[in-house]
Amino acid sequence: MEFTVADMSCGGCASAITRAIAKLDATARVEVDVAAKLVKVESPLEQGQVASAIEGAGFHPIANAP
Repeated sequence: MEFTVADMSCGGCASAITRAIAKLDATARVEVDVAAKLVKVESPLEQGQVASAIEGAGFHPIANAP
């Protein structure tokens, strides 16, 4: 699954998002492209669960179509 996170602006933001997702699924593969404002996640979690984790880290994710 992939999210656009327009308010992500630095490596610290990327780390916070990665940590938030890892709290729900320690085995999740998370790729963050700060410049493109994209977060890609491979996990058995549902898209809504991942979005909630990103929101819990203080960001506003928008799910991208697969």
